[in-house]
Amino acid sequence: MKKILFILLGIFTILCAQEKKLKESPIVKCVVSGDEIDLEENSSYKNGKVYFCCGGCKEEFDESSKKFTTNANFQLLSTAQYSQTSCPITGRAIKANKMVTVDGTNVAFCCNNCLGKATKSEDKLSLLFSDASFDKGFSVISDGMSKKKK
Repeated sequence: MKKILFILLGIFTILCAQEKKLKESPIVKCVVSGDEIDLEENSSYKNGKVYFCCGGCKEEFDESSKKFTTNANFQLLSTAQYSQTSCPITGRAIKANKMVTVDGTNVAFCCNNCLGKATKSEDKLSLLFSDASFDKGFSVISDGMSKKKK
């Protein structure tokens, strides 16, 4: 009986720690307001979940998600529900040494030309996480947030 109790306590502690890390991460922000997220406030989006600070932001997203696709796509990557598979600009294979950091998340590119475009861009988020770029460079991870990137 004690063994089962310790196992359950261990599982509960791990789950609480994962939720706390996600909530405290500076990368994961409400896709509507940019504020701290509430894990209870979420919506299904592109085979994953996006998180919000409150029910009002969730409702606004649910009514008009197209206004928030760039932030939602970025959140899917930063919560490790998606991973980078190719260059978001060209769709070609990425090189580990061609990389830029966007709000604490690394994005890799295929060549110096794409790296230069991203580096010079004043709005890296829109360049790299618009639907067109996201579809070229990122794909869903089946087990989602259990492998959250730091």
